[in-house]
Amino acid sequence: MNKNQKSILILGANGFIGNALVKDLCNDGTMKIYGMDIENNKLDHSLGNPNFVFEKGDINSSDKWIKDHIKKCDIIVPLVAIATPNVYVKDPLKIFQLDFESNLKIIKWVAEYNKRVIFPSTSEVYGITSDKEFNEYTTNLTVGPVHKSRWIYSVSKQLLDRIIIAYGEKGLLDYTIFRPFNWIGPRLDSLKLAQLGNGRVLSIFIYNLLNNKDLIVVGDGNQSRSFTYIDDGIDALKRIIYNSSGNDLNKKIFNIGNPDNNININNLAKILIEEYNKIYPKNFTGKITNQDHKIFYGEGYEDIPVRVPDIREAKKILNWAPKYDLKMSIRETLNSFIKEKENNKL
Repeated sequence: MNKNQKSILILGANGFIGNALVKDLCNDGTMKIYGMDIENNKLDHSLGNPNFVFEKGDINSSDKWIKDHIKKCDIIVPLVAIATPNVYVKDPLKIFQLDFESNLKIIKWVAEYNKRVIFPSTSEVYGITSDKEFNEYTTNLTVGPVHKSRWIYSVSKQLLDRIIIAYGEKGLLDYTIFRPFNWIGPRLDSLKLAQLGNGRVLSIFIYNLLNNKDLIVVGDGNQSRSFTYIDDGIDALKRIIYNSSGNDLNKKIFNIGNPDNNININNLAKILIEEYNKIYPKNFTGKITNQDHKIFYGEGYEDIPVRVPDIREAKKILNWAPKYDLKMSIRETLNSFIKEKENNKL
């Protein structure tokens, strides 16, 4: 490695955000990239790159390797997390153990070795706030009652945010927090995960669509999300990593989402079917149906009625704005799943 070359450690390198980030950083060719994950099937594009070193391993049983590489690297991006509502409800302790406890030890090591962390929070931290747009610094973070286990993910991430900020206030940690708003795109989930109901809403819809099954909308379908194309998200993330704006990014929080792509879930299902019919006319004979969330997820679920990011902070400080519209974002995500189905004959 060049003595002046910056280095970055990406934990969860094989995940949706991780593999896309690795690919872009490898293409840039300016950083030494170290990655860890339990699998590498999404990293075929980068495994032969001389600037990328991958270690197959579990963050819960790889303390020595992780600590050694935190010491070695300039920037740490801990992307390991479970971010699927089905698991929030069915196995909340699994969420707490991985999303909170496993990441907390990494935050402590980053602080101990005086490194910089770029931490993935989530739009879920805003919960069921009544704000029309969610602001990083002024919106109240409001969640439901404790017996609704779906909030375990939201509060685990929120507490990590607060711990990171507390370290920063004591001068013990250099950090930037980013909050993704429903990022979508190629390699979002696997079809197998979607088949088991462990994917995100769009990937589950696509699995059903490709298998000519009804698209099941949870609740009345009026809940809305601001879907953001992965390339826009990675663009913002790289602006943080490289600090291309030249602004001070320490102790900053950024919403990374596309408010122009806000849509309710009923209409998301309709657009998805429209896009699919352009490729395979008359292949889909199913319909859109609504199902009570208690039946689909279980008693521990509550929905979030609206989720719209205020992105003025990212525009102002990162000089960033999303470029990709909703239909294009859906189309590219759909095409990637079609390709996966064809390649794997699923």
